[in-house]
Amino acid sequence: MHTGKLLGKFDWTRNLTKKAFYYSHSSLKQVIKEIQFDNPIGLSAGFDKDANLISILDDVGFGFTEVGTATHKPYEGNPKPRLYRLKKSKGLVVYYGLKNIGIEKVIEKLKKRDINFPVILSIGKTNSKETNTNNAGIEDYKQCLAYATGYPETADIYDINISCPNTFGGEPFTTPKRLDALLKEITKVKTNKPIFIKMPINLDWKEFKGLADVALKYKIDGLIIGNLNKDHKDINVLDKIPKGIKGGISGRPTYRLSNYLISKTYQQYGSKFTIVGVGGIFSAEDAYEKIKRGASLVQLITGMIYQGPQLIGQINHDLVELLKRDGYSNVSEAVGAYYKN
Repeated sequence: MHTGKLLGKFDWTRNLTKKAFYYSHSSLKQVIKEIQFDNPIGLSAGFDKDANLISILDDVGFGFTEVGTATHKPYEGNPKPRLYRLKKSKGLVVYYGLKNIGIEKVIEKLKKRDINFPVILSIGKTNSKETNTNNAGIEDYKQCLAYATGYPETADIYDINISCPNTFGGEPFTTPKRLDALLKEITKVKTNKPIFIKMPINLDWKEFKGLADVALKYKIDGLIIGNLNKDHKDINVLDKIPKGIKGGISGRPTYRLSNYLISKTYQQYGSKFTIVGVGGIFSAEDAYEKIKRGASLVQLITGMIYQGPQLIGQINHDLVELLKRDGYSNVSEAVGAYYKN
């Protein structure tokens, strides 16, 4: 984080970074919701919580980034330890609890962005006892989004994060009735920007579809599938997690769950939602799998942490080769390929 922030300060360090990591190809370019994406690989929410890396991420090779999750009021984070590596599982146990500097300071940083690089701004509920009731939580979300939309130049897409498991009250808006109440108020905030929802992945299809149907009712533009895996006993968790380690699991233990829900969502809803696939991407083949299941864009964090920032350019390079192999001239042609005639 410190290195990335430093590299983004000067033109010459940005140019060096670009020469080292960046890969571009016309077959990776897409226009989604009237936004130009140079490639489909994005940084997921939860890494650049406070918008410190906006100036360097495009030079590393990302096609877009997601900042946050930002909340109406700042939160210093859950008690440590907040990160634990699961080396055998290629995962992390994450227990930050929406640590961030608050929407006002995040917006101040985003105002300074001077590059045409797509930004998704993740909006969450302040992690505190004061927002623990449904009505207080809804109002907190609404105030946070309303503040952000007052500065439309700072983000291209807004993402409503309903699925962080490490907060007071857990995930209160992951039932259809409660999500309906939230979106009823959220959609009163006027904006011409797309709104996505960050979805939980520890749901069976019937439960997930119930939430997606509510999202469709309120004309939500996209679904980010999905968030951390809450199941410490998942068969893909190969490490023993010590008793004192709390949190949701990122990385490979989310791969199977997210892939299943991406497939089902694309099959059920087609182009009614833009799908962003997240979870367990360590290679171009992993990203391509999510794309062929129905994701137009993908995001990662854990793969980059384990393998380094050169992974982004490598994925883009190898993705071009996979598209050529299968006879596609553009990545958009491969979206949902498994389910097209």
